[in-house]
Formats: sequence, C-alpha cells, structure tokens
Amino acid sequence: MATNKMAILPVDDIVARLNKDPEFQLTARFWYCDIRFVIGAEQYFMHIENGKVESFTHGTNGFDPYTINLSGGEDVWAQMFEEVPKPFYHDWFAASFHHEFEFGGDLESAYAYYYSLRRIKAIMGEAVRAGCAAKAA
Repeated sequence: MATNKMAILPVDDIVARLNKDPEFQLTARFWYCDIRFVIGAEQYFMHIENGKVESFTHGTNGFDPYTINLSGGEDVWAQMFEEVPKPFYHDWFAASFHHEFEFGGDLESAYAYYYSLRRIKAIMGEAVRAGCAAKAA
C-alpha cells in the first residue's frame, strides 16, 4: 500500500464504518471532539458528538475548528494504513515519536479517548485498503 501518492480518503465510507463499529461506539461515548487530519497537503475535519461521527469532510474553508491534530506526509500515512504496519507506524503516538508525524492539540482529551482514536486509525486503514482493492479490481 505504501505509494508516493495517496488517494483521497473515502470520507463517507469511514463515517459509515465508524458509526457501525461497536468498539468505537463503546469507547467514544460522551466524547465531543473536532479532529483535523493532514495528509500531505490535504486536510480533513471530523466532528464527533457523543461518540457518533456527525461529519467528516475533505478540504477546509480556513476556519474549521479542531481540538486534536494528526498530521504527516503522504508516505507516512500510506505506511500507517498498511494491513500490517511496520514498527512505529502502527499507532499515532508511536509515529509521532519515531517518524515525521504530529500528534497534537488537546492531549488531555486525546489521551482520555485514545482507544477511540486508535479505532479511527484502524477503520480508516480498512476503508483505504478496501478502496484500493476496489480500484485494482
């Protein structure tokens, strides 16, 4: 899956998968959060209310709120989305220490809901791999 250029994230598929995922629903209860994902030059914004992804959009108007920021180059994201990531690409926190990846913002909220953030990464990876497989078929 590691490529020079990553496709645009399938935001609708990711929202549907997260909102159907029992692990995410359980761990994200009572969580209200805005997350910014930066993949190379592309920005995405996810809004979560009480454990449900209310919106996930590609692009910015320059005034999008966020409390947690996850950002890195396309190559880092591609390696993070592999089915079996190499060491230190398996997790947001590990990637921020060992690769050119930023995990920042309201870290108190991020750590309190870290398992929810890990489910987001897992679901994003599943959706990206499914999209790549569909395009290859």
